[in-house]
Amino acid sequence: MKKTLLLAVIIAASISITQANVLEGRFGYFNPTGVKGNGGMLFGASYGKGIDQMVSVTVGFDYFGKTFEEEQAVDTANASEITTTTMTKVLYSHTVRYLPLMASINLTFPMGSAIKPYAGLDLGYGLGRVSYSYNDTLSSALIKTGPDDGWYSGFGWRVRAGGRIKLGFNSAFIVQASYNGNTISRNEDNGYTRKLDMSGLGAGVAIELSGF
Repeated sequence: MKKTLLLAVIIAASISITQANVLEGRFGYFNPTGVKGNGGMLFGASYGKGIDQMVSVTVGFDYFGKTFEEEQAVDTANASEITTTTMTKVLYSHTVRYLPLMASINLTFPMGSAIKPYAGLDLGYGLGRVSYSYNDTLSSALIKTGPDDGWYSGFGWRVRAGGRIKLGFNSAFIVQASYNGNTISRNEDNGYTRKLDMSGLGAGVAIELSGF
């Protein structure tokens, strides 16, 4: 938390002495360690100031959500050995949502021509939610939530690297890979802590607008 506050102070000081606004919208793929099923889509946005042509500081958020459905086959029909149909019932839906809130320093290196090397460091706080939605026809009406159901939170960081392509005078296209380091947790009874590892690799693209 102290690192996050320090970075926030640095960004606030930088914004107060710079003039160029920077707005970024992004989307990509994220595969966290604690969520099985080959990852999913990640969306985000950030806003800040450009210190010069190489350095900008921003604050922003991302959103990752993935839902799993547990199904049960209840009937199979075979019509004249040509067409086979299967009837299924969804027993429950299991949803994981993740919202990292980050302060960032972004660097564009003055080398190359059309594509310039790009890197970034993000520090902040991750919020997560695990939830279940059970079918009313389940045999046990006492089951309402899963054992890991609830809110999670914790300090996190992310490093990014890729390329920045200048589109126009005030716009750019960014391609980057990233590694997110964030284990979020929640307290349980008797002093136990339940953890959810949201660390993992990601890749995506972004559109940057500046100078407005």
